[in-house]
Amino acid sequence: MPRTLKGKYVTEASKTFQQADDFWHAGNYDEARTYYEKAASLYHDTQDAEGEAFALSRLGELEISLDDFERAEKALLSALELTKHLDVAQNTYGEILIKLAKLETSRGQSLKALQYIQQAKSVLEKIGNRDLLGDAFDQEAYIYLLDGEEKKALDAYKKAAKMFEEDGTTLKEASTLRAIARIQMKERDYDEAHDVLERCRDLYRENGDLLGEASALSAIGCLRYIIRDIENARKALMKSVYLYGKAAHHYAEAESLLYLARVEAFDKERGDYERAKAHYKRSIELFDFLGNDTMKNSVLQEYNNFLNRILG
Repeated sequence: MPRTLKGKYVTEASKTFQQADDFWHAGNYDEARTYYEKAASLYHDTQDAEGEAFALSRLGELEISLDDFERAEKALLSALELTKHLDVAQNTYGEILIKLAKLETSRGQSLKALQYIQQAKSVLEKIGNRDLLGDAFDQEAYIYLLDGEEKKALDAYKKAAKMFEEDGTTLKEASTLRAIARIQMKERDYDEAHDVLERCRDLYRENGDLLGEASALSAIGCLRYIIRDIENARKALMKSVYLYGKAAHHYAEAESLLYLARVEAFDKERGDYERAKAHYKRSIELFDFLGNDTMKNSVLQEYNNFLNRILG
């Protein structure tokens, strides 16, 4: 593993590894590749097999992000071989298997991806790593979703959420709960979806994640709108708009304003047409500010249709 002391990298290999990470985050991919390879070589020279594997694994992850699947596979399989029989590196070994599953998922090879996931789960269950086991279930769910097997995906997501909850990895749990709610809403299991979204919202709030909380509130508002609970839909979406605005996430704010406009435009008794007009206009303004003509024109057309309906 990259060696640190009080959060600082202390060996030449670990410093080189950090430089590779910095280059990747800065978008300098060629430099990142070179430094990951250099870090792997330095770890090899010091007979740190796990460190070498970790550098190669990160290199493989970089290559997946660049859609260079052949290079990614070469790096990840090399890392896998280094850790396969290394007892102290089974966490890294399990993580590499998950990355190989992600690689095969990107290639469209679902069966092979699931085989890697099964291997990963077997390894991680033995060592009791709930965080990575949750990642494995999460990736399994994603594979099933891509294959249109939503029931299996839902089951895998629930197992992932359970692992994250037991591990105390609350942000990952919240993200997984959000995915669970999407499937449940699609299946019209609204009561379950609402409970899941409330739990999701609480977790994001506990972590001070404004965008996560806003996303959960937006979903709650949309769900309430679907079941015609206009008052609670309005409350959730107004909070969502506020939080997105506070976080300066203008695209999401514009989307939530659109949903809020639909709520107010629902009918004259439960809605408020003047507020609907204001929300539509603000949504249009934000999309215009962002230079998103597609969404701007779409909302403008919906706004005009609304005006024709109430004035006709």
